Amino acid sequence: MTNEGFQKESRWENPARYSLAEIRLTDFRNYGPSHLEFDPGLNLIAGANAQGKTNLLEAVSLVSTGRLLRGGRDAHAVRHGCETATVEGTLGGSGTTVTVELKKAGRKRVALNGASLPRASDLLGRLPSVSFSAADLAVVTGEPADRRQFLDWELAQLYPAYLQALAVYKRALEQRNVLLRQAQERAVPDELFEAWEERMGPSGATLRAFRTEWVESLGRWAKEAHAVMGGGEDLVLEYVPKEDASDADAMLDALAASRRADVQRGSTTVGPHRDDVAVTVGGTEARLFGSQGQQRTAVIAVKLAVLTCAEETFGQTPVLLLDDVFSDLDETRRARLIGLTLDRGGQVFLTCTEVAQAGVLADRATAFRVESGEVRPQ
Repeated sequence: MTNEGFQKESRWENPARYSLAEIRLTDFRNYGPSHLEFDPGLNLIAGANAQGKTNLLEAVSLVSTGRLLRGGRDAHAVRHGCETATVEGTLGGSGTTVTVELKKAGRKRVALNGASLPRASDLLGRLPSVSFSAADLAVVTGEPADRRQFLDWELAQLYPAYLQALAVYKRALEQRNVLLRQAQERAVPDELFEAWEERMGPSGATLRAFRTEWVESLGRWAKEAHAVMGGGEDLVLEYVPKEDASDADAMLDALAASRRADVQRGSTTVGPHRDDVAVTVGGTEARLFGSQGQQRTAVIAVKLAVLTCAEETFGQTPVLLLDDVFSDLDETRRARLIGLTLDRGGQVFLTCTEVAQAGVLADRATAFRVESGEVRPQ
């Protein structure tokens, strides 16, 4: 799959420039009715801890992706004592209005210019974004499942074909696992397994093809960003499949060969749902041997690489969301990150405890102060 092929399959609308012009919040997290207008370039959101900085960044992410930045149940994002929360964003340039309504009970509602959309995922591509928060440290420090989730989410934002393959694979995997558990108690015909494995083969091969090429591209850009931030330390990303089965036929063979052992375990032991991404810094595994500063630097470099890959592939710049990005970074790494942020175009939202932490960024930014869920320009 070449970049040219990827571009044809992209879900992005490709406007002149992606940005969020304004946002309206009603009973979202600790915010009452609020209305803010943003700069198309740099936006600094400053305030003490637990005042609502991350909540505001999460509202921006919700308009972009239809999901909460920190995960969790939608009901938990509804302000205490309220039944619904609403986040409405107006996109720069087009003036398109995106609305997300979360409920204490019931499904969320998403709308475009007032017209309801069937799924929250239908928002993807309207306002592409790349975000960094403390939860993203799991890309380095977490388990293989955390790194697979990172790949799935970033690729699903970019390519409808990936999202479709992921849905098919997950459904088939779930049904195969049900059969495996049934086979522990009674005989299950091979034909029933094969029916689901025949779906897992092609869809699984598609997932691996996308992931492998994307991680290769991501690794090149992450290495470059990390070399700047990390003072020359070498960052390497490598996609590590569970087994050598890159095409559909090979995956079908692997599934058939593992069926007997899988019955004993009651779960599927081969396939892209078992793959991983190796992250090394200076030749050592960052998860085990990296300092907090090194781990954070590695994740930030990966996120900046996601941004660069998107720019290189599609010619447009996603919105960048950086939450508490300066924590655990020494002054040198912080200054280098500021330099990288200045070098790129596009809209940026950055949270910090004090505007001064942003260094020279502060001179070029629109700054906001957050106190107890209330925001005012600073």
